[in-house]
Amino acid sequence: MPEKLNVLFMFADQMHAFAMGCMGNDEIATPNLDRLASEGTLFKNCYSNAPVCTPFRATLVSGLYGSQTDTLHNCACVPEGTRTLAASLNDGGVRTSWVGKWHLGDKGNIAIPPELRADFTDFIGYQCYNDFLHSVKFYDEEGTEHVYDHHRTDVTTDIAIERLEKIKDEPFAMFVSYQNPHYPEQPAWRFEQMYQNKNLTRRPNASDVDPYTPTHSPPSPKPRENDPLFQKYGNDLDAYLRQYYAMVTQLDENVGRMLDALDEMGIADNTVVIFTSDHGDMQGSQGAVNKGLPWEESSRIPLIVRAPKGVSGNVVEDVVSGVDFFPTCLDYAGCESELSCEGDSFAAHTHDASTAAMDRPVFSEMRPWCMVRKGAHKLVADKDPFTLTHLFDLESDPYEMNNLIESADHVEAKQSLQDHLEAWYKRVS
Repeated sequence: MPEKLNVLFMFADQMHAFAMGCMGNDEIATPNLDRLASEGTLFKNCYSNAPVCTPFRATLVSGLYGSQTDTLHNCACVPEGTRTLAASLNDGGVRTSWVGKWHLGDKGNIAIPPELRADFTDFIGYQCYNDFLHSVKFYDEEGTEHVYDHHRTDVTTDIAIERLEKIKDEPFAMFVSYQNPHYPEQPAWRFEQMYQNKNLTRRPNASDVDPYTPTHSPPSPKPRENDPLFQKYGNDLDAYLRQYYAMVTQLDENVGRMLDALDEMGIADNTVVIFTSDHGDMQGSQGAVNKGLPWEESSRIPLIVRAPKGVSGNVVEDVVSGVDFFPTCLDYAGCESELSCEGDSFAAHTHDASTAAMDRPVFSEMRPWCMVRKGAHKLVADKDPFTLTHLFDLESDPYEMNNLIESADHVEAKQSLQDHLEAWYKRVS
């Protein structure tokens, strides 16, 4: 790396890889993310190693797979004694800061005790509360409650900018965890109006489903017919998509606010910006909703990186995943690498467009299944008993509509991926 850089790591919640203009979606307005991609590197094939809220976060802070930390379910916590990303950064003289949703070790609109904060020095957030308009509360390092009267997405950015101002003159790594566009879909009115009455294109593999999901924290009204959100998009996938796109556009505006803040503070030239998400959203693809599945709409996530003095307008087809964030952040910050990390740094790709592909398999899993992708091919298996279920060529079949698991023409590709997947599963389980 040419120099030690600050790190601004922003990530969405339940935003699939295809909800950006720079990924070829011309129906969604994401001008700031598109600009970020034009000024940096767009990684088109990034995967969540466990496409659910808590498991992704556990991998982010530990650099390990969910099977290794027993965190393949919501509200799990990283085991005591785990070497964390924040600890590694702290030891390297980098001030670590977390802002926003946490969802490790508990749930609800509550404070996060120090023992659950995975070694972050500065911390303000909440566990998990699925409401963007009411009871917007954040809890600081002392557990003090701060209550706000506007949209949770905007509040997250307000706090991040306020805190960034205080640490801008020292090496820092700030992680901003947005809850947007996770259900319930509650965009601010002006963003909702942008998509009113628009006919949005469903993905070709989508079928008509009820996209409404009730929440537990806070509990949704029952029966669901009494929930204003069900009244808005219950049993109406097209209405849900309009709300979801509005949420993403609102998030995009907040990404723009963060980028402007870097410029105004004079620190854009020594701060790497990373944008991603914890997992995707099925939205009727394969007849499914939500996440936690191996399908592309659930497991494939956005990734854009803008590095100072790095390449601009770079597009990387190489396959990367969540375990790579830990070593990449250390690489940018000029910190020592950690042997415990499962992933590899992709920082070189953002500084030199001619960097050779890493050409290695990446893995994803939840309790019932596991998946490997290498090159164009993706293999999925049930875990217990270990049974191969799906094989796809994503170059010729990006919507996973042609299962090649029994294809005589793909025996070699299947066997190669099976060897990778079985060896990985045996090692991490």
